[in-house]
Amino acid sequence: MIDFIRDYGLILILFIIPVIFALQPLFLPRIEKMHIQLDVAELKRKKLLIYRQIKELEMEYDIGNINENDFISGRATLKKEVSEVIAALKSL
Repeated sequence: MIDFIRDYGLILILFIIPVIFALQPLFLPRIEKMHIQLDVAELKRKKLLIYRQIKELEMEYDIGNINENDFISGRATLKKEVSEVIAALKSL
């Protein structure tokens, strides 16, 4: 059994890995395109989450659970984050 694993391990090292290495440039543009699409989806999701956090913060302030200073600083921070996400989306 160990000889079997050793023989196929040798085949893997000597044949399959170099073939994958040689064929990698053919598939690289597809991989990069998928990566960009995933980044866009992730950024859109993050933007929606920040908008929800802003709404929740406004609700908490309207209810009276947080004071005005915390509301102003929290909202400014969230607005800065969402503007960075939007800028990143526009750059893609």
